[in-house]
Amino acid sequence: MRLKLLEERAKERGAVIVDPVAWVSVVASRVAIDWHRARARDAGLRERLAARWERHPAPPEEHRVLALTVAQVLEQLSPAQRQLLALRFYADLPVREIAELLEIPEGTVKSRLHTAISALRARLSALEVN
Repeated sequence: MRLKLLEERAKERGAVIVDPVAWVSVVASRVAIDWHRARARDAGLRERLAARWERHPAPPEEHRVLALTVAQVLEQLSPAQRQLLALRFYADLPVREIAELLEIPEGTVKSRLHTAISALRARLSALEVN
């Protein structure tokens, strides 16, 4: 498929393929060179990502337990409260953008966020999570 595209491009430029075998060998060698370069580039990227991953140790067990507890408590909140908390703290959106997204006034967003945070705090306190 790629050879047909390259052949069509050559015809568009007005180039005439005199020796098709030579043309195919040049195209094949360029495709192989491109493939090897991409593979080498990908290998370097994999090595850098692996090195970065090794520098960050796994979080302590208590952090994972806390994250699971917060996730369970979030499930107890209303969908609207979860949505606001997710937009504000997980998506890190400012109040103004949340208001635009939900098409409600900024003051309403602030009020609902306060209520959602209070509900979250109360449920976590009931579980004695600090």
